[in-house]
Amino acid sequence: MSVEDDMIIDAPSPKPQKDFLKLLTHIIAIVCVAFVVAILFLGSIYRLSTGTVAVITRFGAITGVNEQAGIHFKMPFIDKIQKVDVQSIHKMEYGYRTAQPGTTLADPLYADETSEEQVIVEAKSNNASIILLNLIVRYQVSDPINYLYEVDDIEGTMRLALEDVIRNTLPSFSINEALQNKELIDEAILPKYQKKLDKYNTGIKIVQVTTQNVSLLPAVEETRQKVEESNQYKQGREEEAQKYANTVIPTAQAEATKLYEDAKGYRAEVIANANADVSEFEALYSQYIINPEIVKEKYYLEAMQSIFQNNKLVIDQTQDSNFLKFYNIPTEGRDAQ
Repeated sequence: MSVEDDMIIDAPSPKPQKDFLKLLTHIIAIVCVAFVVAILFLGSIYRLSTGTVAVITRFGAITGVNEQAGIHFKMPFIDKIQKVDVQSIHKMEYGYRTAQPGTTLADPLYADETSEEQVIVEAKSNNASIILLNLIVRYQVSDPINYLYEVDDIEGTMRLALEDVIRNTLPSFSINEALQNKELIDEAILPKYQKKLDKYNTGIKIVQVTTQNVSLLPAVEETRQKVEESNQYKQGREEEAQKYANTVIPTAQAEATKLYEDAKGYRAEVIANANADVSEFEALYSQYIINPEIVKEKYYLEAMQSIFQNNKLVIDQTQDSNFLKFYNIPTEGRDAQ
């Protein structure tokens, strides 16, 4: 026997390789199954936080709304969940936009929206003016189904509805009301705005309308200042006139009252004297009827006494006559002599 015949060659057995491939295939299958199970499991649960609701649709049809916070299950790949925050209050700016939010080191920056902020007021009169209006609307979702499916562009619809309400409400305001009573604007806009949003089925509830600023165009502001100055001048003159009237009228009334009372007193005095004279005359007349000569002599003597008391007289008796001549000597001439 030769050496070559005695040599034995060991060839590797294929069985271990087949076992390894089989094990690897088994592991991959387990991993795939686990992955699919994990996907199915994760796709069948969802979590809702407080203030959030889930609108559930199946094959495009709405099956319900889940409002309970916590972990919930659904049909994986069949049910679709859309979460809607119904607790948070959102903000919409009108007439301006926040270009850059404020920080602890810098104030916020705002940009005006000219097409929105110009609004006509006092349109019912011939004194219509344009004001610049900036306001904020705060709202929250009240109906998640309408919010998601009834309106395609919810913010655009809200903005157009707000603009329509503003341009139909503000013309009834006077310019002074718009500038000085912002609360009146808010109270007038909110109910009309809510009614219009409900008409469009937006699912939005308006929480608050707050007018931030109302101003005038520069040309209008200049004209208004002139009018205000004229009104102030007019008011000042009216107040001065009123003060003068308050001073003069009471004095005139007091003088008129005094004249009236004096006239009443004089009237009473004249009537009393007249009554006394009448009584005296009636008494004398009764005596005259009885003794006319005595009464005549009495009146004659009283008249002569009055004449001699009030005058400086000289009696001329040189001529033979039944008449006596009296010459009145003035006091001044007598004193001169």
